[in-house]
Amino acid sequence: MGKNKSKKYKPEMSRNSVKNSESSSPPDESAAAAVQSNKLNKPYYAGIDIIKILAAFFVVSIHFFLYSGVYYVPIQSKEYIAPIAMRWLVYTCVPLFMIATGYLMKNKKFSGKYYLGLIKIIVIYIVVSIPCMMKDKEVFNKEFTPWTTLKGFLEFTNAQYSWYVNFYIALFLLIPFLNLAFNGLENKKQRLALVITITTLTIVARSLYIGFDRETQSKLIPDYLNALWPLAYYYVGAFIREYPIKKKVTGKLIAFVILVADMIFLTMSTYNQTINNTFDENPDFHYRFLSYHFNDYGTYPVFIAAVCIFVLLCDIKTTNKVVKFILRQLGNTTLALYLLSYVFDRKIYPDFSEKYPDILDRCKHCFEPIGYVFIHALFWALIIQNVYDIILSIIKIASSKIKKKRIETAS
Repeated sequence: MGKNKSKKYKPEMSRNSVKNSESSSPPDESAAAAVQSNKLNKPYYAGIDIIKILAAFFVVSIHFFLYSGVYYVPIQSKEYIAPIAMRWLVYTCVPLFMIATGYLMKNKKFSGKYYLGLIKIIVIYIVVSIPCMMKDKEVFNKEFTPWTTLKGFLEFTNAQYSWYVNFYIALFLLIPFLNLAFNGLENKKQRLALVITITTLTIVARSLYIGFDRETQSKLIPDYLNALWPLAYYYVGAFIREYPIKKKVTGKLIAFVILVADMIFLTMSTYNQTINNTFDENPDFHYRFLSYHFNDYGTYPVFIAAVCIFVLLCDIKTTNKVVKFILRQLGNTTLALYLLSYVFDRKIYPDFSEKYPDILDRCKHCFEPIGYVFIHALFWALIIQNVYDIILSIIKIASSKIKKKRIETAS
């Protein structure tokens, strides 16, 4: 147990050391100034906010392939290799969010206060659903009655990308108990065994096959629990938080090399399977984008890519106050940005597709719609998030004053 404590998250250790120094020496102005200076100059771990912002950008990017028509045309040219590679890179969007959740939430415990955290998620989901519903009414002439509106909120269909909210609420409710399992283990070896076991029974089991013939190949590991693959991402994030990766150039280089090799494997296997895709009886579906076993967030090549990206970025630090403020602002908007992007996807892609009728031309100009959607969704997400924060602050101040007045009245 002693060994594990020595590897705890470094910022916590630095706070403890400050407390010890304060208790062991008499307080004076110079000591107080030193402590205050130490707090102000304490490095901000910017990596997690950078990862969240990058994941949100990847979400916007992955929808390019859905709305630009890449999935619906024959792919028989090597010119598609670069778009396929980009597609797999941005496909790590949701896994990155899941790993970040484990990293940030591993110390959360069962309490009433913890579950109040759901309020923010639900409020943002409901608020963002309104413009999404308005866009559906405009584009698809969809009608909303009081019942269908309520039903859409309960089934997470009013905001078209809100399947993630559905998933996250379920995970959020489980997190205190997942943490009991992880934090209750005695040492690094046991926690690593938990991560490996969960990953093997879910992510590896659902995507590792033996044999090369699609018709005769077989899964290698029992996959009955494969639907629990989000837990693998959560526990990886928790493990990295508990045992931070040593900041060495060799470690980063290894992670980068693995990421590149993994991207090459995903890209070339997808390209080769796509150009040989003649399985459907309808020839109109021949040579369309195809990956036999990896076109899912819970597969081992996607898992490897997401973990490598996370390791490369998670320990970035800064003491710059302006950078810290900007990254925290942007990092707090990712849920609203994610959901709002649907509105701007529906707005930009019809005109973009008309402007570039050829699919490869659309791929070459992909950052036009991606940039448009990301910037506009980010702008409105910042407004929604800050209005929410202001209202929450007003409620807290009012609640504090009411409590104070009750105490004064009682006394």
